[in-house]
Amino acid sequence: MSDIANVDKKTFDYLMEEPPERWARSCSPRRRYDMLTTNIVELMNYVLLEVRELHVLRMMDFIQVKLQRWFYERRNEAEGTFYDVSCWVFPVDSWHSRVEEEGITFLVDLNKRTCDCFQFQFDELPCIHAIAAIEKRNIKKSNFYSDWYLKESWLKIYERQIHPVGNTDSWIVPESVKS
Repeated sequence: MSDIANVDKKTFDYLMEEPPERWARSCSPRRRYDMLTTNIVELMNYVLLEVRELHVLRMMDFIQVKLQRWFYERRNEAEGTFYDVSCWVFPVDSWHSRVEEEGITFLVDLNKRTCDCFQFQFDELPCIHAIAAIEKRNIKKSNFYSDWYLKESWLKIYERQIHPVGNTDSWIVPESVKS
């Protein structure tokens, strides 16, 4: 931050308007991930561009069909995966197996799931240094991924189906709601 302040004081002041735990993963008390977008509104705005001018009921039908398709496709993709880990974090075999990198030795604690590079504990995914330590001990890599990245969790996300709501004439609406 001092380097930023030296280069551009206005940028530093702007960043410091909010506490670092709000915008820096390393200072956050909660887990934050950089692999997925957290801005679902922007995604849906993009998806709805083609139907924005439709009547609201038609738009809701479009959203339902879109979600049904997404769930169906992702469920099929998850069921077709042969690995213990979701394809989004597939354990790449080409990761190099050095714990020493550019003359720097990284301390990896597989029991605590930590590494001096901090990536292991921030992402809850083995970093290249942890992968090297895991491979050296011939341990299964998927044992070191957070449960969120495992195929089993991936399947649970999409196990439910989104059913059509049907015609309003077939709805059973309680009297308390009608009134």
